[in-house]
Amino acid sequence: MVSQKGRAMPADRLGALRERMRDEGVDAVALTDVANLAYCTGFRGVFDAEPAHVGLVTADAATLITDSRYVDALDAAAVASCWQVKLAETDLIASTMAAAPSGARSLALETSLPFARYAAFADAFSGEVVSAGGWVEEIRQVKDAEEIASISAAQELTDRTFEHLLDAVRVGVSERDIALELEFFMRREGSEGVAFAPIVASGPNSAMPHATVTDREFALGDFVVLDFGARIDGYCADMTRTLLVGCAEDRHREIYEAVLAANLEGLEAVRAGILGREVDAQARRVIAERGFGDRFGHGLGHGVGLEVHELPSVGPRGETALPEGCVVTVEPGVYVPGFGGVRIEDLVVVEALGPRVLTRSTKDLIEV
Repeated sequence: MVSQKGRAMPADRLGALRERMRDEGVDAVALTDVANLAYCTGFRGVFDAEPAHVGLVTADAATLITDSRYVDALDAAAVASCWQVKLAETDLIASTMAAAPSGARSLALETSLPFARYAAFADAFSGEVVSAGGWVEEIRQVKDAEEIASISAAQELTDRTFEHLLDAVRVGVSERDIALELEFFMRREGSEGVAFAPIVASGPNSAMPHATVTDREFALGDFVVLDFGARIDGYCADMTRTLLVGCAEDRHREIYEAVLAANLEGLEAVRAGILGREVDAQARRVIAERGFGDRFGHGLGHGVGLEVHELPSVGPRGETALPEGCVVTVEPGVYVPGFGGVRIEDLVVVEALGPRVLTRSTKDLIEV
């Protein structure tokens, strides 16, 4: 099937979900997570962050229940698809129950629902309610060619943004200045927005892996960690590069070279079939051997797609094998409180023989 935008509709995604439903012995599943709805419908440019929809999937039907703010856009998107759009006549929960098959004895609910809403769905359904936690997220791990093309386009724009920022980072410029500039540039060049709140962390702030943007001005000797990504067709990019304001001293180079070596070791380890924790362990070993083992506290990476953090895990608790076709990050870091931190992150497609690196920005230590 082809939508009005000429994109193949993902009937195979519904097929995979229905196979999971059969395995679990479930008659219907109510999809409420916006990213999962976007994935299972294949509709682009119609969903936002508002929890205003329920996708009710049974063995032989797919019904999207929505409110008046979205019904016209969803009707247009659903042309020639396998989805039927219904306007919620009352509230979403009551309308979902009305659309459910009369003989349905079991309903699966996504565990990303807020507890009160989950309970309200469960109270409204007369049969058995079970958890569908992770059902669609597991299917989403393996990207098709169109998804990878969108992620690649987002990463290409992210790389261009980094190149643009090199002329802007200098003594006296603030973290907030750079955060604004990178978002303005990406939006002007076609990004749908930022994939996540960008991290621009300088000096001692760079020793905090998820530092928030402040008005701190860059000074000589600062590491500046830039972690950001564009969003194209709903799909995210994610990369990190670390710059140095001024000339590097031995301590700067020691930290930077340790992180770069770990990044390269992690990339070398990535391939389809390897456990996420095994990739993490290889990169983590390099940092430990360089004397910074206690300064790398987060996981090596994560999946990227419709959300910037999704399955599979590439960290110490990554117990599943990386499937061929997933997209993950490799992002080791070393963080020294009071001095600064370095993180180097690449975005890669996992293939049978290794990674296909989408990130093109240099990993040389750039002194500005």
